[in-house]
Amino acid sequence: MKRRIVSALLVLGCVATLSACSGNEDKFVAELKAAGFTTVGEPSTETAKKAKKVGKRTIKSSEKTIEVMVRVKGCDLEFAKTSGQSGYWLDELHVDGQEPDWPGYPENLKRDQVVSLMADKSAKPDGFTKCYKPNEA
Repeated sequence: MKRRIVSALLVLGCVATLSACSGNEDKFVAELKAAGFTTVGEPSTETAKKAKKVGKRTIKSSEKTIEVMVRVKGCDLEFAKTSGQSGYWLDELHVDGQEPDWPGYPENLKRDQVVSLMADKSAKPDGFTKCYKPNEA
């Protein structure tokens, strides 16, 4: 009898965890759409695990990062967000199989701000000129 209860609780815990992750991903997509982005891809989640030694104990933690691809002016941009925290940042440009970091990691940008950032003279990732099409939506 106890095994059935433990099994049922384990299954419920797994389902709750999966739905919480997908809920955060859906909220992030909605947040990007509210910021004016129209071509938003499917979200994915990466987990980074950390261990820190404090005295004789090891404290383990994990941090989930949600990533979503958005297409703007011909370029595939990756926006990222730490699960459970507010705000997001422009993480990478994806071009020709490369994923260079975006210098300065601009945060909480709306679509119009991204278009302005792409058009200005600031530092851009490698490969930016290959994908950037100023006349494209």
